[in-house]
Amino acid sequence: MADTTTYRELQLHLDKFPIGFPAAKSGVEIELLEYFFTPEEAKLALCLSLTNSSVSTIIKRYQQKFLSRPDRESSIKRLNEMFMKGVINRSEKSGGRFTYSNAMLVIGMFEFNVDHLQKDLMEKLHRYLDEEFGEEFFKSTLPQLRTSPHLKAVIPEHLIATYDNMKEFVRKTSDQIQVVNCVCKQGEALLGNPCKQTDDIEICIMFGAKSYAERNQARSISKDECLTILDMAEERGLVLQPGNTKDPFCICLCCGCCCGVITTAKKFPDPARFFATNYFAAISEETCIGCGICIKRCQMDALVFDKEQKVVRVDLNRCIGCGLCVTKCPTPAATLVKKKKETVPPLNIALLYLSILKGKVGKKKMVLNMLKMLTGKQL
Repeated sequence: MADTTTYRELQLHLDKFPIGFPAAKSGVEIELLEYFFTPEEAKLALCLSLTNSSVSTIIKRYQQKFLSRPDRESSIKRLNEMFMKGVINRSEKSGGRFTYSNAMLVIGMFEFNVDHLQKDLMEKLHRYLDEEFGEEFFKSTLPQLRTSPHLKAVIPEHLIATYDNMKEFVRKTSDQIQVVNCVCKQGEALLGNPCKQTDDIEICIMFGAKSYAERNQARSISKDECLTILDMAEERGLVLQPGNTKDPFCICLCCGCCCGVITTAKKFPDPARFFATNYFAAISEETCIGCGICIKRCQMDALVFDKEQKVVRVDLNRCIGCGLCVTKCPTPAATLVKKKKETVPPLNIALLYLSILKGKVGKKKMVLNMLKMLTGKQL
């Protein structure tokens, strides 16, 4: 039986990151770390940080922590193996050298295990979500993903900010576009819960996703093919959730039956507060015919049929402004309304996570953490 001391140290280490890794009463968080890391891999992971570290720095930290100096070539081999199995990040520098960093659980280790999921892992993840991680994931007021509306629901289209107009972003991006299988749909299928919205799981869009390509998990696609996927998402009732930055790193196409973000949020009485969105749905009592199409398309259970008035009403505590109800409404009853206060996303992913970290530990401690990282120290 493996000594869990190293795994507990790793849990505490990962819990310092923007989306933490809190302890659970059942100990399922240690079970997850034992699933992802061998004991020696866990030691190496303890020598990584949120930012990239060179092999020399990692070896130095290892020697300081464990009072032994690992072989350089063996360490490089093991770090690359850890990257390939999706438990850490890797970045290529000039001269073909690599640097390495810790991956968070979400977005991170879970998504990096796409195409390699096991039922055992999914069962552990569900337990962790229910016990501790669901609350941790939604603790920040700044989410990792945002909700962008389907364009058919917004008129006129040209008035939408680019970060809410995913088709315009796709047309203008200079990044290579890739598509990846949806890890959430794969995971739920393993548990006997296939997606109710679509049979197609190759729907997660990535921009410049080198790590997925290096692990043979991504397929490059053209802008036209990407736009076709977005059209399919609108047709089949999938919510557009790009990364919450002005230059999004991904567009997730999410449903209320598989998506871990949506299914976990729906367990709360007021899930709309967890989503970054600039719109909400409105339904006119005068033109609503009570057909119920919008109710079937809503992935947040935000629409309720009023049996007395025979109209549909919107629960604003649950509505995330995706526009799915509007796009198939047979009358002009359903519309999207823009919020008076616009939510503007951070410029890039680095600022996103720094902002999340600031909300978690406070401005003073965040500055100290940044100074540590800039001087090569760990959090």
